[in-house]
Amino acid sequence: MRHVAWFLFVFLLVVGSSFSGLAADKKIIPGSYEFSPQKIELRDDAYHGGELFPFTEWWYFDAMFDNNYSAQMSVRIISALGKGSVFVRLDIYKDGSLISHDSLSYNLKEIFASSEIPSVKVHGKTILAGSYINSTGNYVYNVSIDFQRNAAVLHFVGVTKGWKGRHQSGDWWAVILPRADVTGALTVDNTTMSVNGTGYHDHNWGVNARTILNFGWFWGRFNSDDYTAIWSAILTTRATLRPMMVVNIKNAGYMTIPSETIWFKTKDIHLNHLMRIPYFINIETMTDKVFLVVNMVVVQVDHERIMGCMNYWRYHMRCSGVFMVGGHAETVDGTFIAEYIRFR
Repeated sequence: MRHVAWFLFVFLLVVGSSFSGLAADKKIIPGSYEFSPQKIELRDDAYHGGELFPFTEWWYFDAMFDNNYSAQMSVRIISALGKGSVFVRLDIYKDGSLISHDSLSYNLKEIFASSEIPSVKVHGKTILAGSYINSTGNYVYNVSIDFQRNAAVLHFVGVTKGWKGRHQSGDWWAVILPRADVTGALTVDNTTMSVNGTGYHDHNWGVNARTILNFGWFWGRFNSDDYTAIWSAILTTRATLRPMMVVNIKNAGYMTIPSETIWFKTKDIHLNHLMRIPYFINIETMTDKVFLVVNMVVVQVDHERIMGCMNYWRYHMRCSGVFMVGGHAETVDGTFIAEYIRFR
């Protein structure tokens, strides 16, 4: 669910679109649609591609390290009318502040992306490769992205079961690594350091024009010792939203949280690039199996204007609260990445 805007801009050029403003106060609308995660396989994280119609597909990784650095990496493919480009990106943060941003684009013909397994190569160099270890049941990924002065060479080992699901707009969201142990090396300004931390990986494909009928979305995650929550709030209009959440148990399974049991609130509104965005998010739920109350406060936020018409904010948020599953309570206390995108 990120950087879909590049594709959507291409689509708008092809078919055109228009929107009108809506009220500012938001209310939750559970509606009849409910996100339903399904069992995932390694092949789901391979390249899906498209034909003549415009499409986008991307692999996203991030990691929070125990030395207060963090990183976001992505490989994004955009294609329209049989022609396409590939964007490889690396953002590195220190204490939540962006300290380096690197991106390169390639012609689609310059890469190899397997349709059988997660494997992407540029000019023969492997950018990402995923595999499955039968003895442990873990998914394992190697990511290697390097630029002139900055690089990330990381090894992800999954500690949760992945899942996939289809949004109401029809696009697929595959979260193969809701939570992973991450080791490797990070290079910043030609200085390389060893890193350890916790990571995340997802993959989106099949994105279509119905996505931009939404006003935008929030997305994020947080962990306690044994539990992980992947959450989002789709802004169906400026005034209404539909929350989603999937809870993973470390070395065990996952469960979806019904949208009507999720309470999502934003406040502490600031002007950021002439737009009002929240610097505080509260998310709560109470079901027969899961209870959580988590507050998220902005540590740092960076903004990107995509193609001159869509706005994207990446948050580093301090998350604190209580996370209870099956009567066992744990504390949430850490900094995690979240995002906010507006299509208009």
